[in-house]
Amino acid sequence: MKTLVLAVVLLCVCSLEGAVVKREAESPGLSEVFSQYFQTVSEYLQKQLPEQLKAEEIKTQAQAYLAQANEQFSPLAKQLHTEFMELVTKLVETGKKAVKQ
Repeated sequence: MKTLVLAVVLLCVCSLEGAVVKREAESPGLSEVFSQYFQTVSEYLQKQLPEQLKAEEIKTQAQAYLAQANEQFSPLAKQLHTEFMELVTKLVETGKKAVKQ
């Protein structure tokens, strides 16, 4: 009976010691943690920076396009405004003549 109890205790101690050794082996050191952190940061930056640069490039192109469109359509808008105001003025004058008669 004592032999059986001793065997069970010995088996439990060995398995617990194996689990402790395994946990110690799995826990990374401080240098490994920093190394993994910097690796993750560098991968993130490699993915994000090109996308942000593309976004800035698209923004610059859009601003250039809007400036060019503003240059081209500004005279046309002024002309349309002038013609519209002339039309409204003529309609008001026609309305006043119609009321007088």
